[in-house]
Amino acid sequence: MNTQNHPKSTPWLSDFSDPVRIFTVIVVAEMMVLVYSLSFLSFDFSYLNRLAVLSLLAQLIAISVILLLTLMRPFFNRLPVLLGLMLLLLLTVLLAATYTVLLGWIDQALMFDLISDNRLTALKISVATGMTLLALLRYFFVQDQWSRQIEALAQAQMNALQARIKPHFLYNSLNSIASLIPLDQAAAEQAVLNLSGLFRKAFTHTEQSQTPLHQELEWINQYLAIEKLRLMDRLDHRLTVDEGLEYEMVPLLSIQPLVENAVIHGIAHLTEGGTIDIQVRRTEQGFKVQVTNPYRPGSVQSGSQTGLDNIRQRLALTYGNQVNMQVDAGELFTASWEVNT
Repeated sequence: MNTQNHPKSTPWLSDFSDPVRIFTVIVVAEMMVLVYSLSFLSFDFSYLNRLAVLSLLAQLIAISVILLLTLMRPFFNRLPVLLGLMLLLLLTVLLAATYTVLLGWIDQALMFDLISDNRLTALKISVATGMTLLALLRYFFVQDQWSRQIEALAQAQMNALQARIKPHFLYNSLNSIASLIPLDQAAAEQAVLNLSGLFRKAFTHTEQSQTPLHQELEWINQYLAIEKLRLMDRLDHRLTVDEGLEYEMVPLLSIQPLVENAVIHGIAHLTEGGTIDIQVRRTEQGFKVQVTNPYRPGSVQSGSQTGLDNIRQRLALTYGNQVNMQVDAGELFTASWEVNT
């Protein structure tokens, strides 16, 4: 028996419950009414009355079709595309015809005489509704396909960038451990255990691109514990996190590389060492991450910029134009990124 897993088919019926799509359907319905009204255009109140009645009819049909598409979407997506499309089109046409006939009957009963030929109007409205539905289905389907392609491309790029960060982190950590072996074998052994625990967590999150802030900070503490064994009293750090931000989702390994950069290209080059200041602060529109460290001018190498560019790209893929990353090599070296939601 073939046990190969087949990829799940893409739903052919789009989600019409999105507010933007609901608005789009309503606007398109009203535009169809305006175009149709040109066939009986006149400059009197009867034209406005007929236009008002047709607008009411169009909105009733549009809202009912949106409800139909939203409530029965799982059912239609289980059907073959052609069968589901024919059934949906039939239900929509029947719905439009029923509303039109009902409104025509009310018009005759009240003797408004706004709908001259009830059957012909029902036929026109039904055909126009069916054609509009097909156009909207096609438009939203293409839009969904485009969005999925963009999302898949962004995820693939995110995974590639993330994969480049992890080996870089591993190499630096192994170099730190190697420098400990001739000096303190017990400390080197402890560093290996710390690194093992750290990467056990890091590589079990290969399917996700984001992690809670407290998890990212836990990795930072474990990394600093490894470097502390090598640099000892030369390395110190302060961590400040505003209350309520611990469970904020951030890109995986988006803060740890900033701290690693502060150690490798900052503290490690200073005989007296220094303190790395890590702050996660709430702002008016979001939150800001900032890592500050003393450094020796000229010690920040090109490899540092490569790592910072990697983070900048991954932040852009996650937050788009809502994120701003800055690097300031002044009296202190400061790397920060801020999200405005």
